[in-house]
Amino acid sequence: MLKILHMADLHLDSPFSLKNADAAQASRQMLRGTFTSAMLYARSAETDIVLIPGDVFDTGYAARDTLSLLKSEFEKSPGIRFVIAPGNHDPYKSDSPWAKTDFPDNVYIFRSSSLGRICFDDLNCDVYGWAFTEENMSADPLAVKPHPDKSRINILCAHCELDGPVGGKYCSISKAELESAGFDYAALGHIHKGTNGANRIGATYYAYSGCLEGRSFDECGQKYAIIAELEKKNGVLSAEFKTRSFTQRRFEIIDADVTGCEDAASLLNVVNAAVRAAHPGSESSVRVILRGAVPAELVISEQFAAQNIVGVRYAEVENRTEPTLDMEKYAAEPGIRGAFYRAMQPLLNEGSERDRAVAAKALKEGLQALNGRGQ
Repeated sequence: MLKILHMADLHLDSPFSLKNADAAQASRQMLRGTFTSAMLYARSAETDIVLIPGDVFDTGYAARDTLSLLKSEFEKSPGIRFVIAPGNHDPYKSDSPWAKTDFPDNVYIFRSSSLGRICFDDLNCDVYGWAFTEENMSADPLAVKPHPDKSRINILCAHCELDGPVGGKYCSISKAELESAGFDYAALGHIHKGTNGANRIGATYYAYSGCLEGRSFDECGQKYAIIAELEKKNGVLSAEFKTRSFTQRRFEIIDADVTGCEDAASLLNVVNAAVRAAHPGSESSVRVILRGAVPAELVISEQFAAQNIVGVRYAEVENRTEPTLDMEKYAAEPGIRGAFYRAMQPLLNEGSERDRAVAAKALKEGLQALNGRGQ
């Protein structure tokens, strides 16, 4: 039984798009920790091959301590073969970390944009793949068909866009091509949302593992690696696929309906209740979206609200509430708010529907500014 750990799109040394610089640095360190956890699992599970189809690094360069970490983890696992197919973020170039770093002998790196093969005879396994050699790759490496030995386990480890646009920037290959190539399993990278296990087309299993850990609020939720167990007898494949999460910090976007809150204390109670109900975890980063209607007099400080969210590592707040406006009250006010309302009132009742909608929006935003809620 061949045991495989498939993980992609680590993006080590990512800058992390958080408003707080300390939180961003902590996230970079935690991402390294996630990789270390995956390596510890690979050793404890007696994994035969770790497949990393691209974007190990976020750019074509890597910090010295990141390279040291990578080499150290590979050296700790001499019984594991590491197969790496550089992607569009970390292409194989003469000045890239892949070319300039002296990795141990159990690390195998594809160096060409043409389809290549690595043979592991003791495992009865061949791993095919290619490397991005520039940030873009319009060539189709599967245009030249492989002729895999059907008595062996044949794997593709590749960074690509499956069924992407023909001639696209990120190595587009079609599912029809993949099916006809004759691989048993295609371990793919580039798409950060994983396939939740393996899919199948014809006799070929294929999967995107997704990124190992989210790096921003457009990569929310738990992330996974794929664990595959493959065996071939008399040319017949048996396969089992599972997912496993090594995520230490999740990103989550949480809606909080604060309708009716009349002061900061009641608003914070609603916000924290919404966060608790989402169960993000103590190491997570959350962005809370405030929704609903609140009194125009209520001044909401996004920074203050974020600082008072409990139970998470990092929090942001985004105010998308609408003010509730007491029009009769403003019409009778003697001050500047009343004068502003009375000046706008004719525009609310005259003109086209579009003109009235624009006037209503201007009235709301003007009153928010006068109430201290302007952005």
